[in-house]
Amino acid sequence: MSAIAVVGFTWKSITQVNNEQALTREGQITDRYTDAVEDLGNKGSEDMRLGGVYALQRLMQDSPRDQATVIDVLSSFIRAHSKKPKSGDRETSLKTILTSDVTAAAAVLASRDSRNDGTTRVNLFEADLHRVNLTGGDLSNANLNLTDLRKANLREAILYDATLGDANLSGASLSRADLRGVILARADLRQATLGGADLRDAYLGYADLRDADLYDADLRDANLYGANLNGANLDGANLDCASFSETDLKGALNIPEKTAPEECDTERWLHPDTRPKHHRR
Repeated sequence: MSAIAVVGFTWKSITQVNNEQALTREGQITDRYTDAVEDLGNKGSEDMRLGGVYALQRLMQDSPRDQATVIDVLSSFIRAHSKKPKSGDRETSLKTILTSDVTAAAAVLASRDSRNDGTTRVNLFEADLHRVNLTGGDLSNANLNLTDLRKANLREAILYDATLGDANLSGASLSRADLRGVILARADLRQATLGGADLRDAYLGYADLRDADLYDADLRDANLYGANLNGANLDGANLDCASFSETDLKGALNIPEKTAPEECDTERWLHPDTRPKHHRR
């Protein structure tokens, strides 16, 4: 047998082995996914559901190309198991504790490598995540419209380009959070802590920021059209080129100087009639 024939035979054998290994691995991934989803759907055991959450996390880490699917599954799980209470029950709901499987699923989503998201978004539309602790978590580009995040711990969280239209963040901690480009239209931020938060280019049209702490927050180029800042602390905040048209600043504390409008690109300030639409499911 010639040397060329030997090399050709060897290469063909190696390719065949690699293909077989790939098929085996693919089958194992499928089996793991099926088992994890089955555990996640267990109605009688919170421990089984918790195991399903962590099994999906390991799958996402081992197979980044399946991350989008895992994001969709866990997002759907959280929405289904954390329905927002009716308005009359909200104070009572604050006293309730989220189940461990729901908080674990939220933590898994927030700890993912967002570079593998592709075009998929974390979608927690209308979920009840009050008091959740996602310190330093990554929820960039997430759909958090109408989400209940009262008293949530989101310190140093990455919420870049996330949408939080009509979200409830009252009493939440967002210190040093990355909120660049975030949409917070009509969001409830009463008594929220936003010290050192990066809110550049954020849209806060009609947001309720009464008694919020914005100490050292970066609000450059932010749009606060019609927002309520009564009692808010703005000490040390950077307000350069921020839009305060129709904003209620009565009682706002320590308002710093800001760049004169003539020095800013005012065309980027959205009028309320042309503001982005938020309620995407």
